Amino acid sequence: MKNKRDSALKTWRMFAILWPILCMIFAGIILYQALQGMEERIFDIGFAFIPLVFFAIGMRIRYRLLKERIHATVLTRATVVSRGKRTRVGERMFFPEYEFQVGEISYHVTARLGYSVCLVSEGRQVELYYAPENPRIFYVPLMQRHDNRVSLVLCGVGVLWPLFGLFAPLMRALYEYLA
Repeated sequence: MKNKRDSALKTWRMFAILWPILCMIFAGIILYQALQGMEERIFDIGFAFIPLVFFAIGMRIRYRLLKERIHATVLTRATVVSRGKRTRVGERMFFPEYEFQVGEISYHVTARLGYSVCLVSEGRQVELYYAPENPRIFYVPLMQRHDNRVSLVLCGVGVLWPLFGLFAPLMRALYEYLA
């Protein structure tokens, strides 16, 4: 199991380093095309750099998910004691609170990230993994699946959008040829 986690972390590191470098190469290609008499195409460089923000956020979430899975290895059942509703900048966010026991000690832990949709209801029993050396380090697989989907969307935008920028001059030329 530890080998699988190490492999996932190495894959994350490789992708987190190589994709931004590849985006910079894409930006160089686009800039080279622009210098060859296509001045209006400089805008296409934004397609290579702006999505790196989405990619960085998505990869940060993926890193947090990997770290949680590495440290929190003991499975238990927890009860949702509160949905932890807070309002931030006009938006309602839910920070679920969980209660679980380790031996004779009862722990109350709150999700570090807020969710715009509450995925759990008060009183619900959920699976929770915690770190044996520090039960305050935890994750709830139900919530982690949601975070995983969000990170995949963000990384997907960060990966696909630069490709549009790379091929935008070709698509534009094809459109002009067909029109």
